[in-house]
Amino acid sequence: MPDDFSFTMGGDDKQQRRAFRASVPGLEVYIPARDARYKVGDLSALGLAFLDESRSFKEGEALELDMFLNRKLFLSGLKLRVMRVLDKGIIGCNFEAIDPRKEARLDKLVLEVQKRLIALRKAAKKKA
Repeated sequence: MPDDFSFTMGGDDKQQRRAFRASVPGLEVYIPARDARYKVGDLSALGLAFLDESRSFKEGEALELDMFLNRKLFLSGLKLRVMRVLDKGIIGCNFEAIDPRKEARLDKLVLEVQKRLIALRKAAKKKA
């Protein structure tokens, strides 16, 4: 006898993010095909956004890049697809065909940032 189970949360689904986004100080990407580095604005388990002042990327473009944390190689050979190119030069990308080991490293980085944010919020509440 199969159980029918469904779960919904309130709110407008179109306005909700699919994954927690974190700003990680010192995080950059290097795109070998362009021989250029870009500062990462935010990172999630599903993708990232970086700043391109030249606005030279196009939606749908496939990228391969290396990720650096505090100028040290963190992950190499990440494949992404450009999903959005915003007026301010922000390039939003989704990860594609990510290796499970690379995915685990990314997840751990995002989780560590979440833990630090929670600790900071708790410390701020204690001071207030």
